[in-house]
Amino acid sequence: MRFKQPNSAPRGVPIDMTPMIDIVFQLLIFFLVTSQMAESSRAQLNLPKEQGENETSTDSASFTINIQADGTVLINDNVVSLEALDVLVEEAIAQAGGAERLQPLVRVDRTCDAARLNEVLTRLGARGLLAIRLATERSQ
Repeated sequence: MRFKQPNSAPRGVPIDMTPMIDIVFQLLIFFLVTSQMAESSRAQLNLPKEQGENETSTDSASFTINIQADGTVLINDNVVSLEALDVLVEEAIAQAGGAERLQPLVRVDRTCDAARLNEVLTRLGARGLLAIRLATERSQ
């Protein structure tokens, strides 16, 4: 007959790690997919090279306006006219609750005509958007 030894420690309840590993893999897949979608949503532009600010901003833009080299205006990979841009800006202002809450990011190709950029910025300013950011690449 075997008796239990008095010095042996009682066994704990085993912890099943499978659900935690599943969740970690799902989060990993989610972040990989969303980062790829964010990269593909940006139009391929040859941005101007400037020194820019030393402080990098982590604030996300309310919306992004891309202006290609030929002057075509893109929002969410859709070509829009300047009149349609006005309508989209008005809708974004209404959703945000005021123009002071929006900070649009304007990405313009460096070979684009400056008159086209000026026209877009004038239209944004006419709607009360004053905190407009211009995207650049850092010069080496």
